[in-house]
Amino acid sequence: MGIHAYARAPPLSLPPSLASTKNTSQFKILSPKNHSHSIHFKPISATLNSPKGFGPASKKPKKSKKPNKKYEEEEEEEEEEEEEEDEREEGVIPEIVTNRMMSRMGLSVGIPLFIGLLFFPFFYYLKVGLKIDVPTWVPFIVSFVFFGTALLGISYGIVSASWDPLREGSLLGWSEAKKNWPVFWQSLRGGTPPTKK
Repeated sequence: MGIHAYARAPPLSLPPSLASTKNTSQFKILSPKNHSHSIHFKPISATLNSPKGFGPASKKPKKSKKPNKKYEEEEEEEEEEEEEEDEREEGVIPEIVTNRMMSRMGLSVGIPLFIGLLFFPFFYYLKVGLKIDVPTWVPFIVSFVFFGTALLGISYGIVSASWDPLREGSLLGWSEAKKNWPVFWQSLRGGTPPTKK
């Protein structure tokens, strides 16, 4: 059993802004000798002052209704707001199309990747089990072909899916891919897709 010595800490001195009595909370701090000191803190809460967080302010136009506006002007403003919302929603891919793309990408990436991974134990078995001398460049070339095919499968999974939410598309998606490749390349180049006349 040891002897514990408690040194008395000097009293806390707070800046005047924290020591003011307006909008303060009192907390009692007990010292080892059961003395109590009252300390006043101002509530520091950034979330109460600005609950929106640290991101930029929203760019939504604030609606201000003035009682003296004419009915026609209000209709024009509502139409402009609806057009802005339509422009924002124009670039959004529907969820059913996204799910279709993901399932096709899973197949077009997963199958070649799985086959490419199966070749590693196959070549190991040939070399160690059957004592066949397989040149080292053969596993590299085979893995390069299958992993490259899996990488291309990402793009093919996107363009082979039907981008029309109401139409499912074909099994392999070749007709959809022929139709969607030009749009896909234009979006990668940063241009606008060609419009049909």
